[in-house]
Amino acid sequence: MKTIQPPKLPASYLSTKDFESLLKDDPYIQGYHFQDLLISMCKEPRIHFDGCLFQNVDFEECVFENIDLLDCKFENCDLSNCKFLDGALHRLIFQNCRMMGCDFGGSVLKNITFSHDNARYANFSTAKLSMIHFNEVQLTMSSFNQCVFSKTAFSNCDLKEAEFINTPLKDIDLSSSNIEGITINVENLSGVIVSEAQALTLSRLMGLIIK
Repeated sequence: MKTIQPPKLPASYLSTKDFESLLKDDPYIQGYHFQDLLISMCKEPRIHFDGCLFQNVDFEECVFENIDLLDCKFENCDLSNCKFLDGALHRLIFQNCRMMGCDFGGSVLKNITFSHDNARYANFSTAKLSMIHFNEVQLTMSSFNQCVFSKTAFSNCDLKEAEFINTPLKDIDLSSSNIEGITINVENLSGVIVSEAQALTLSRLMGLIIK
């Protein structure tokens, strides 16, 4: 896979402890460093974050519909149950974040690294993912139904009981990840890259009996 483009972060940041006032002034937020904050019940549509750094930020019951996220980094943040519905997300890093139940349904994601995140129960259904790297991410019981993958990699991820229904997996490498109990359409297995042990597991989905 080609190198994922990293976020283009500024050399210096603006700072604020009053996110709500900042948002009321302008939904286009650029070049801010948000640290040790609680952002609660934010449900403004069409917010645009550009060149922002989020560290130790707790997002509580936030709905970011039609969000634009460009050139941002999230470190040690809690994004559990946040909704990024129908958003445009480009050149991002999510590192050591809690993302349980996070919903990216219908979004377009490009040039994004998810690293050492807890994203159990996350939903990516109907999303388009291009140049994405999931690195040691907990994705147990996550949903990737009706997704379009392009140059997407899963490295040492936990995909136990994850769903990939109606999602073609050609050239997707799952060989280093746990796929126990995974749900995949047989017709979408063509071209998927798996280990020998995983091939035996997936053969049961095709009704094969191996002696």
